[in-house]
Amino acid sequence: MAGPVSKVGWKIVGGVATAAGGAAASKSVDLAYRKLRGGDTKPDPANPDTAWREAVIWALVSALAVTVGRLAAERIAATGWVRATGALPPGMEPALETLD
Repeated sequence: MAGPVSKVGWKIVGGVATAAGGAAASKSVDLAYRKLRGGDTKPDPANPDTAWREAVIWALVSALAVTVGRLAAERIAATGWVRATGALPPGMEPALETLD
């Protein structure tokens, strides 16, 4: 069982990693939108002047990108944690073996 210091350490490391991954993904989506659409700003989905189709597409694409970015960052942080400590982060269970 992991000690309290280890649990707090992982909360800090994992939290910073997921926040950074989400922010990086969000910036990437904004940049990609500007390049593809040739605009200076991203759409405001809440603005009534934004078409529903564009608002929904923007919401789906940005949510997917941020979720995958956060997941990737947390997995990278967990791999680093294992390398540094020799054990999975506190609260993380080993993956189940797949059935053949």
